[in-house]
Amino acid sequence: MTDGPRLIGRKEAAAYLGIAESTFSMWVATHKMPQAIFGTRKWDKRAIDARLDEISGLTPSEPEDAYEKWEREHPDN
Repeated sequence: MTDGPRLIGRKEAAAYLGIAESTFSMWVATHKMPQAIFGTRKWDKRAIDARLDEISGLTPSEPEDAYEKWEREHPDN
């Protein structure tokens, strides 16, 4: 048995997290939540769960390399 599709759109992702779509969009823009999968408008539920675990303190996170952070935050460069 599954809990629905693994890939979900913005509206479903916001509902999955129990927040407004505008809040989800802001969280994606500020890198609180992952970006949509490249070339799609879909998010992976597992990536959302992993990010939520990290920001909730449920999983230890290693310090992010400053260059890798810059690359993640500036995908067009």
